[in-house]
Amino acid sequence: MILAARLILSVVVAAPGPEAPVAVVIATANGSEAVVVSNDAGYPALPASTLARLLPLDAVIEADWAVVHFAGQPFRFLLDAPVMEFHGVVIPLVGGAYLRRDSLFVPLQWLSQFIPRMFSEAYRYDPRQALFEEVGTLTAGAMVVESATRPANPVPAEARAAGLRFSHKVVVDAGHGGAHPGNPGRYLPRGMQEKHVTLALAKVLQRELEKRGVEVVMTRTTDTLIDLMDRAPMCRNDCDLFVSLHVNSFANRNARGFETYFLDHAQNEAAARVAAMENEALRYEASLEQGPDGELGFIFQDLLRNAYLRESAQLADLIQRRGREVHPGGGRYVGQANFAVLRGATRPAVLVEAGYASNPEDGRFLASSAGQRRLAEAIADGIVDYLRSYELKTAASPPQ
Repeated sequence: MILAARLILSVVVAAPGPEAPVAVVIATANGSEAVVVSNDAGYPALPASTLARLLPLDAVIEADWAVVHFAGQPFRFLLDAPVMEFHGVVIPLVGGAYLRRDSLFVPLQWLSQFIPRMFSEAYRYDPRQALFEEVGTLTAGAMVVESATRPANPVPAEARAAGLRFSHKVVVDAGHGGAHPGNPGRYLPRGMQEKHVTLALAKVLQRELEKRGVEVVMTRTTDTLIDLMDRAPMCRNDCDLFVSLHVNSFANRNARGFETYFLDHAQNEAAARVAAMENEALRYEASLEQGPDGELGFIFQDLLRNAYLRESAQLADLIQRRGREVHPGGGRYVGQANFAVLRGATRPAVLVEAGYASNPEDGRFLASSAGQRRLAEAIADGIVDYLRSYELKTAASPPQ
């Protein structure tokens, strides 16, 4: 799906990379060709006309902009400026596209760093060999941002009955598990912990979503520990959104109610407290390394999170509206904070705090099968509300 988030990001200059190669080898199923690298503008760039012969690429000049389509996806470069725009998101670059002798040159950074990330199933770049290589078939699922036309998958009758025009897939995450029990639940029945409530609620939510024709992928179906940073990435390719389920706790036993969060900087102490509580599970994980991607990896993840921030906020609002209607403690608020479990999301993603195990009434409600069913129905309705609104917003035609 295309999410046209109108967000202007601060210009961030990426760290200098290795010395620029003299040429880049483009290797595809049709053969290999070395493309000479230009440094006329002070940074490595490649001629777009040559790339267009070798890759699914075309380019046109529109006033001060160069519009480059790669596999049908539009990248707009402001000529002679170190930025590009992708579906309304402005992305900083070390150097931008430029014209020399009526020929368009595009930055090597775009081809070597952004394209392999966005089309990871089809392309990769080896900086040591200066090799841009085709490694698989290019599909809609390979792209971080998909085509506006959804694949013509059969639409379940249950989905049509729920007012949906397309097939949808949702990842449901039962928070905590295994060695990390979550909060102990002062007012949960003896032996029951947060991890048990979230798993039970997730299973009921799975059934409710499937009744509405929505396909569900569970991050866990047993009492096992899944690393926080591995959960959201399970929602990729044809997945639409990610929902992580949790149970709240607070020193004041009078605190109660339903809350929904999305990923952003915490706006108040309460949201920061909830994020810190949920992020505590990181200490149970084997590795906390950030990975080899360096500064560009952080920049790219920030861009992805921002591209989906507005959609995540809307999803959170719709789930919160439904949840407060059925929760005996009512709905508290939609919040935002730096939840580790949401950091790897490349789709709209939210975290639900289903109630307070530190409150007697909430504890009884969360532990009961009737309470879990009412909550699951409400969350499922909120998800379907979002999917319907997104379908209308994109104004895409349903598959025939």
